[in-house]
This record gives sequence, C-alpha cells and structure tokens, in this order.
Amino acid sequence: MEQLEKIYALFKESLGIFTDSRKIINNGLFFALKGPKFDGNQYAKEAIEKGAIAAIIDDKKISLTSNKFYLVENAHDVLKKLANFHRKKLKCPVLGITGSNGKTTTKELIKSVLKSKYKTNATFSNQNNNIGVPLTLLNTPLNSEFTIIEMGANHIGEIAELCEIADPTCGFITNFGQAHIEGFGSEKGVEDGKSELYEYLNKSNGTIFLNIDNKNQLKRVNKKLCISFGENKKANYSFIYKKHKNFLEIEFNDKKFSCNLYGSYNFPNIAASIVVGDYFKVSLTQIQKSLKKFILNNNRSELVSSKKHKIILDAYNANPSSMEIAINCFYNEFPKNNLIIIGDMFELGKKTIPAHQKIMKLTGNLCFTKIITVGENFFKSKTNAKNCMKFKKTKDLVKYLSQNTINENHILVKGSRAMNLEKILPLIIK
Repeated sequence: MEQLEKIYALFKESLGIFTDSRKIINNGLFFALKGPKFDGNQYAKEAIEKGAIAAIIDDKKISLTSNKFYLVENAHDVLKKLANFHRKKLKCPVLGITGSNGKTTTKELIKSVLKSKYKTNATFSNQNNNIGVPLTLLNTPLNSEFTIIEMGANHIGEIAELCEIADPTCGFITNFGQAHIEGFGSEKGVEDGKSELYEYLNKSNGTIFLNIDNKNQLKRVNKKLCISFGENKKANYSFIYKKHKNFLEIEFNDKKFSCNLYGSYNFPNIAASIVVGDYFKVSLTQIQKSLKKFILNNNRSELVSSKKHKIILDAYNANPSSMEIAINCFYNEFPKNNLIIIGDMFELGKKTIPAHQKIMKLTGNLCFTKIITVGENFFKSKTNAKNCMKFKKTKDLVKYLSQNTINENHILVKGSRAMNLEKILPLIIK
C-alpha cells in the first residue's frame, strides 16, 4: 500500500498516464506494460528522455539506470490497482456498460444526454479492456459528476475483473450475441461472461438498467434492483418505437425523442439513454435536445449520403449476430436497387466457417441487386447467388472499385475492424 500511495502521489503530480513511448505526454507518468509482441521496459529510458516525470517498470535489469525508474513486481497489476485506488476517491455514480453489440454507441448516447447536466467522463473511443478501463478511471477528474465505463471482454472472468477495478454503481448490458465465441467457448459462455456485470451489481445492490424485451437477461438479474424499459407495457419505462425515413423516434410520456441513427437495432440503445438520463434527473426536454443533435461518425451505423447513393457504413466491427441484424434491417429498409458489401468476421473459433456460410445463405435468400464479399472466410463460403462477387482482400476490392462504378443507390458496408472497409467509401461516391 505504501508503494501504491507513492505512485499515486507521482500520478497526481503528473499531467497524465501514458503507455506508449511514441505518444509522449510531457510530464506524464509512463507505465512499461508488456504484451505478446512488445515490452514497455525497453522504452522506459526513451520515455524519460522525452519528458516523463517517472517510469513504472518491472524489469530489474534496467532498474538502476535512472532515479526516475520505479521498480514494481508487475506494472500492469499496479496500473489496475492504481485505477481502483483513484476510483475509491470518486464520489460520482459510475455506470458500467457491456454487451456483444452496441456498447460504444450506447455509451456515446448516454454521455450526450448526461453531459447536458453533469461533468461527465467516459471511455474514449473503445478503450474498454484491462488497460483502457484503468486509463479511463485515472483520466477521470475528482470533481467529475458522472463516469461511464465501457467494458469489453473476449473470455470468461474479464468483465468480473473490470468490475473489481471500476466498482460500478449501476450498469447496462446491451445484448447477448455471437461475439468472441473463440474466447468464450459458446453462446452460453458469452451470456455468462457478459452477465458478470449484473452479478457484480446483484451482490453490491447496484442499479441495473434492463431491456425487458431481452428475455435472456431477465433470469440474470435481481428484479428488485432493476429499472426496466422496452416496448413491454409492464416495464418501468414503456416506449413506442417508430422508424422514419432518415431517423428513429421513440415515444414516451406523450413526448417524442428523435435521433439521427440508422437501424431499428438502435432503438434499445436510444431508449437506454432516455432511461438513464431521466433516472438521474436530466429533464425530458433536455434529453430530447441531446438526442436530436446526436451525431455518430465513427463507422458505426453511419448514414452517408451523396447525390447518387445512400450508404450505411457499419465497418467498425462485426460478428454473426450484428451481421445478420444489419443485413435484415437494410433489406427491409431498402428492398430494391441495393448492394451489400460484407467483410469477414473474426474470433469465432470452430464456428468460423459455419457462421460465414450462414450469412451467405441469408444473403442468397434475400433479393439483393448485388452482393460483394471481402475476406478469406467469405471467399471459401458457397453461394448460389449469381449476383455475388468475392474478393480475398480489401485491397483487391479497392482495385476493382477504382476501375468500376457502383450504380446501386442503396449500399450497406459491414465488416470487422481488421477489414478496414471504410477505405472503399471514397471510391463508391467518387
């Protein structure tokens, strides 16, 4: 504890923590973390030379080369303990968010609503792992009035660990889906892993925001701790969902909440932001204003329009659940003159081939004008669709698009982050 307090004193003296010597924070505190392909200890000296006030290292071999090195047993463990030490000093509510799909979108929606009234700090981008969560907490000022922690996981026990670090006072799980099957082992493993957030809140008597329409979640919660919402009239917040041409709308208490998000799968995400906002005393009028001006431009359900095309860019991530939902939603919305460009899904383990084959079967059953797939997994999958073009790599599709024109008016671009499908956007609207 004495060593942790000394490091916390250094942290308060610093201008922030950084773990990448290429992204130096002058007068920052450097943590030498290790990974499968890197060892931060090798860059500790460089960090000091570039202006770090100190470096937390765990390699005894370099501990004597500078009086600004602080040797610990495990730098990553100290980072997590330091974050929890800081968390205990925060007096504000801490909302934990996890789920297979929609975590970041929901986090941004709730942040938009809450910051209209409170000093709100939230996970930056999708830094939601056992490095990102500690950094988010340590970047939270002590005078913050609300903190939102996005929690990602790809194996059992990870959410439980993040809860021990962040100690959420309330939480929301967006959904259970077929994400990170390789790490979780099965769909039940996904449910068990994500539900660790609710298990933590059940034990700590925290508040659970529950989408009552998601029946799989009902058995995971202590209903006495729940603030429920959904289209179900038995919910604490009973909503009416309405889809318009270019936006989504939710009705509640004779008020309409409109949001410039595409896709009916975003209804529960928007609803969660209304519920959390109202629960924490943000006026419904202010919630309306926050949602109406909300813009998401991080390749997630992003609507891009040009003179000829209407493009749904959803290229930040993909798993079988989100892929199936996105394809069906797009087809229902734009049943004619349509094109889907879909990229490979990853971390599916033994389900990789059958999952891609299932998506190919779905696309073949729907009457798309054209289908384009990108990636080795989709390339191996079989299809009877004569209007399907396959590319092994994104660069192959880029080459094709640079030489050919896309004529379809409505286009869905959906794939995993590693596929970098956003690169093709300029070539479509050229």
